[in-house]
Amino acid sequence: MKRAVLVLALLVAAGTGTVLAIYNRNPPKCMDTGDRLTKLGLIEHLRKAPHVLILGSSRARVAMPATVEKLTGGTAFNAGVHSGDAADDYVFTRLLAQRFRHAKPAYLIFVDVTIAGDTVNPELADEPLARPFLGAAASSKQTTCVSKGFYTADGGLAYPPALDRAERQQRVAKALVGAVGRIRADSKEPRRINPRSTTFFRKLLGFVNAQGSTPVIVLNPLYPTVLAAREKYGFPELKAAKTYLAWLRKRYRFVLVNAEDIHTWGGNASDFTDIDHIDRKNMNRLLRYVVHHSNGVLLAKR
Repeated sequence: MKRAVLVLALLVAAGTGTVLAIYNRNPPKCMDTGDRLTKLGLIEHLRKAPHVLILGSSRARVAMPATVEKLTGGTAFNAGVHSGDAADDYVFTRLLAQRFRHAKPAYLIFVDVTIAGDTVNPELADEPLARPFLGAAASSKQTTCVSKGFYTADGGLAYPPALDRAERQQRVAKALVGAVGRIRADSKEPRRINPRSTTFFRKLLGFVNAQGSTPVIVLNPLYPTVLAAREKYGFPELKAAKTYLAWLRKRYRFVLVNAEDIHTWGGNASDFTDIDHIDRKNMNRLLRYVVHHSNGVLLAKR
């Protein structure tokens, strides 16, 4: 398969272990900054299957594989991508299984309260490596994205945090303006997760269960002010999620960890990069909690 893609390198400074990321700027037509192409390529070049496959959106990207390895005793690969959804999770899972047919990894799946939809990102649909698993949603177009060096070979972030605490707080304060009003208005809309619209998520759970694995599903953290506002107005999204999860439990095996309230796992409001994303310090705290409450399914067998 030929591509006009400049392959990116991660250079390790001799004798220091310092990782220097060199990355390409993706063209405006690339809708995901090259995340999917890059991580599909990284999976294709893995020498062995990871013990834990991390799945999710940009909120999952800060789960550092090295931290997961320390907590579980097994290697990890982070397949989180910008605006990741169930179709992405399913493709990464199937591609890894295709590469390592006898592997039975553990699965750590970060989801928003909406859980899963059948939307397929255009960049995923354009990827030849993804097409065999997308059915009618696959595209015959050629992606405009190029690989980028934002990630190490295990899918972890290859660059240090970019914002200091003051910058993060300023970003959060700006985003909170009007957020409560939107939540109040949104709470008036009826909420329901239709299982028929979650084909890829159900395929994912079915495939993982067929491997003999019990995935761990984590409901992503919410900024405390946002969570308080949603609870004040009834949190219809969570009610819909609970109904859907109850439906899923009758058909699939999984462990659920609700991490929406950061106080349950020792998170800090100051360690958010914006109202939607926690930083790596908070994620490390969350990962410790998740592994402890995963009924042992994330731990490597010795």
